[in-house]
Amino acid sequence: MRPPRIPIGVAAACGLLAPVTFVAGLFVGDLAQPDAFSSANDDISDLGALGASSPWLYNQVAANLSGLLVVGLALGLWQVLGPGRLAQSGVLGLTVAGTGLFLDGLLRLDCQGIDVGCANTSWHASAHKIESGVTAIALLLTPLVLAFAFRPVPAWRSAWVPTLLATPALIAVSGAFGAIGAGAATRAGSVGWFIWVGYVGLRLRRVALSPPDPGPSAG
Repeated sequence: MRPPRIPIGVAAACGLLAPVTFVAGLFVGDLAQPDAFSSANDDISDLGALGASSPWLYNQVAANLSGLLVVGLALGLWQVLGPGRLAQSGVLGLTVAGTGLFLDGLLRLDCQGIDVGCANTSWHASAHKIESGVTAIALLLTPLVLAFAFRPVPAWRSAWVPTLLATPALIAVSGAFGAIGAGAATRAGSVGWFIWVGYVGLRLRRVALSPPDPGPSAG
């Protein structure tokens, strides 16, 4: 079964918008929390917990909307990269990542780490932890797989090295911000991943705006 088709320009716009919605929801969501909350130490998922302040900023903007935009980008890549196994695997990984981000805003934690006696034992909190693990794997592996899918495609060849370096860069950035706190490390890595998503969206936009190949001329 083939995925639904989407105009390439629309898919590119999804990729370009995803970093904006994620960073906006994350940043404003952090600002909305009480003084005891620390963006340097507390987890991103705490922003959407049942006891969080203005949880919609994370759940509906940073998670639901951004996840849908990532899936939109994946549908566009499916059309331009061809049927190769690496291309399909990379697009599948991007779809899993986007779907996981979307579910992140639905499977909410019971409470924040700053809440006394916080245990997060409900079914949706437990499901959130499983989903987060699967999503994290997809976030890290997808750029690596797509890098090798980009390499043989002329329009994408120049993007393969930056994409290959994305995962090591994310690990390095997260490690550097880990000196500040676990929350800072997660935020830095997540924002870095969405910057890469925006880069892929920009490259896809160039493909959408480029004139079609007329093929060999007759004569």
